[in-house]
Amino acid sequence: MYQYQTVIADLLSHPRVVETRHHMHHSIPKHDHMMRVVRYSYRIARLFRADRRTCARAAILHDLDSRLGTLANHGAIAAEIAASLGEPAEVSRAIISHMYPLGPRPTTREGWVLVVADKIASLTDMTAFLGGLFTGRSLRVRRSLSQTDPFYTPRRRRHRRLSRFWRSIGQHGFSRTT
Repeated sequence: MYQYQTVIADLLSHPRVVETRHHMHHSIPKHDHMMRVVRYSYRIARLFRADRRTCARAAILHDLDSRLGTLANHGAIAAEIAASLGEPAEVSRAIISHMYPLGPRPTTREGWVLVVADKIASLTDMTAFLGGLFTGRSLRVRRSLSQTDPFYTPRRRRHRRLSRFWRSIGQHGFSRTT
């Protein structure tokens, strides 16, 4: 077990965190993104002279229910969730600003660590997705996640309607002659 895992062991088994294995984020499982942010945060914290425990705990919670907000304000939603789970104020303060410069400016070292770690992890997520396009793995994972993530169900229906629409245009064209 890695050292950072002992710091977040209780959160790894929390239902809110476990369900992220079936949620899509950057076309990969959200849980994978959050764990990547944990690893980077734990390492970067030393460079920023930040509290590693706070950084790791903020990292694993930073995107919970992110889809309920926007890019700019979903940090506030995750910070509220962290507080409701009994996390100290330092964890919520780090989470609230993780989308800087689209969101509020970090006020703590731990907040800056989370900003940097989240950006690095997002780039890594995209790189992994693009690499998986060559093997077909990325599309398989994306397809699977879109079926298990309740957030994407309405989009699938909309996508089916759009697909039917485009197929009908392809068959008949825009102008129909009668």
